[in-house]
Amino acid sequence: MDNKMRIKNIQVKNFRNYPELDLKINNDTVVLTGPNAVGKTNLLESVYFASLFKSFRDDNEYIFLQNCGNLELKLTLEKDSQEHSLEVFLEKREKIYANFFIDGVKKKRREAQGFLSVVIFDPTDVDMFTKTPEQRRKYLNMVLSQSNLEYLDALSNYKKVLFQKNRVLNDMKIGKSQGEDLASWNEQLVNLGSYIILERKKFINFLNTSIAEIYTTISGFHRPVEVTYEGLEGNTLEEIAENFRLKLANAAKKEALLAACLVGPHRDDFFLKSDGLYLSPFSSRGELRSQVLALKILEMEYLSHGDDKPILLLDDVLSELDETRRTFLLKYLQGKFQVFITTTYPLEMPAQHITLTPAEVEEEEEVEG
Repeated sequence: MDNKMRIKNIQVKNFRNYPELDLKINNDTVVLTGPNAVGKTNLLESVYFASLFKSFRDDNEYIFLQNCGNLELKLTLEKDSQEHSLEVFLEKREKIYANFFIDGVKKKRREAQGFLSVVIFDPTDVDMFTKTPEQRRKYLNMVLSQSNLEYLDALSNYKKVLFQKNRVLNDMKIGKSQGEDLASWNEQLVNLGSYIILERKKFINFLNTSIAEIYTTISGFHRPVEVTYEGLEGNTLEEIAENFRLKLANAAKKEALLAACLVGPHRDDFFLKSDGLYLSPFSSRGELRSQVLALKILEMEYLSHGDDKPILLLDDVLSELDETRRTFLLKYLQGKFQVFITTTYPLEMPAQHITLTPAEVEEEEEVEG
């Protein structure tokens, strides 16, 4: 047996619509079947929360079972050929308090976050390239923060400096400041922002090594696909920083007029293109879904460490794929990662099939692959 990461047991208490659930996992492909609103997505969300300690849907306070002020998550997982336990305890008072344990030892959030690595595709992801640039930047930040704590720190500090600079610009606009500190804040933005941009470009370059190939493999259709990063130019830290300073100088008057910083990674964006044209305006829903899935699969590879690969969570991913795309995708995924798939109709494939009902969770037949 390989030593890739896999979940072996999921226990939840007072999470969303689950007062209590204890689910044994005994396959690398798990198909969760049941009608809408039964809690299939909630189960995936509990796994996601155990990794990143936040919801992918809405504010964390809504994950509590109605009228409950505490919840528990406990996952047993195999990682680096060893069995581990990951526990999360939340209590909602005037704010939410959290405790995290790995193998029974209490950990700080920063130490425990990402011990379990996951990648999720949920139905809203199909609109990634028709959403606002802020949503795409959020995606880049989420991926890079998982794999690089230095990036996470730089991003946190960048946001603080950006806030301070915008406050100075606002004070200048209303006559409370002459902007004496502006140069200092700009230089800090350059130092932090140039690093953020460089790391984003490295990730984009990684995606471009094989996104066209992955798209063809999972969709069955050949199309040249590339990812383009739109922001400050430069391929080295020094080149990016030089362009950053130049753009800030050129935008100084406009920034003072609008009381807002107009240059930096908080304004950047990325897209998928084919033969120089943006893909999203010319793609069907099925094509958009395959494009984002290719991105997510490469995200899996990016977050992998040898055979230690993230868990893949696919929420209602098959509903808008035709039979050809569905067949190619499932064939590609088989055996590569542990994957959890939610669906409203049964799938005939080698997997552990679990049917969720409003009253209970019952396990049905297991099909050996």
